[in-house]
Amino acid sequence: MIVKRIINQLDKHFQDPKLVYHSLNHSIEVYDNVTIIADIEALGSDDKELVQIAALFHDTGFSTDPLSHEQLGSEIAEKFLISENYSKDKIEIVKDLILATKMDHIPSNKLQKIIKDADVGHIGKPTFKNNSELLKLEREYFNDNAPISDEDWLNTNIDFLQNHNWSSKGGKKAFNKTKKANLSILKEKQKRIEKEKPEKGVETMYRVALRNHNQLSKIADNKANIMLSITSIMLSLILSSLATKLDSHPRLLIPTIMIVTTNLITMIFSILATRPKVSSSEYTREGFLKNKINILFFGNFYKMPLEEFEWGMRKLMADKDLLYGSLSKDLYFLGAVLAKKYRFLQFAYSIFMFGLIISVLAFIWALI
Repeated sequence: MIVKRIINQLDKHFQDPKLVYHSLNHSIEVYDNVTIIADIEALGSDDKELVQIAALFHDTGFSTDPLSHEQLGSEIAEKFLISENYSKDKIEIVKDLILATKMDHIPSNKLQKIIKDADVGHIGKPTFKNNSELLKLEREYFNDNAPISDEDWLNTNIDFLQNHNWSSKGGKKAFNKTKKANLSILKEKQKRIEKEKPEKGVETMYRVALRNHNQLSKIADNKANIMLSITSIMLSLILSSLATKLDSHPRLLIPTIMIVTTNLITMIFSILATRPKVSSSEYTREGFLKNKINILFFGNFYKMPLEEFEWGMRKLMADKDLLYGSLSKDLYFLGAVLAKKYRFLQFAYSIFMFGLIISVLAFIWALI
């Protein structure tokens, strides 16, 4: 039988290791699908053979050029069938059937409708999930290994199944029931993902709040550094200019002490505002699972074993409440640190301002 001879020589057209979906197995599966639909449609033996041959050859050009593989497959089929002394009319029918497997092709006769349905028959089979994963992997291979996210692929499959219509009565009868079941499974999965996925507004809230707090921390550090620079310069000028004149002008001693003291106290509070302080909590699994310990803060995790930290991060990613709890603690303690920074800065600026005014008045009084 010609079909058996075709199957025996098909393997050479599927040697590319990237062909994990459009493989020999897929061609044989389409052949089986064609046979199922043809039997339901009570197709004659001659027509059945034509569509079976087209099914076996329809992807033989894929490894050469995925974009125009149907045309290449029809040429490969023509060459083989000529060697088998197949009639010219039948060869043309086989070629047309192979070209009918193009995604955008609208079938014009019964045989084209059958092979069109058989080519996507996997969507109406229990093996749909496995075939879908292989197709995703193959697309990544042919797209320079660019990954396709699971969520994007899920949405692509749902769109395809929802918009797909069977061309033949036999295809609908053979595969539509399981196709609907597969679509229901995909939609349930989509609902679970949407339910588990954090609300975009919540994500934005945490992102903006943490970014604002980090900006405020940088501003506080800059203000403290400015104050440290000013007081350091003033102390240098005071000590170099006034210290040598105190013996001859003793009345300047008290104002000098006042302004030096003002600068020193200002420097102390500025340093306190920028001084790093690492608080830490003793880690326990029980405390972490009860949301009492935030492992997103380095002070709490730097002493943890790597395996324990990785376990904790996996738990965080899997548990929305645990994740939000950790982010909230991170935000709270960041705010507590900021409050101390700005309180010390307020003291530093207030002491510097009032101390400078009083010291200047004291110098004026001493000189008068």
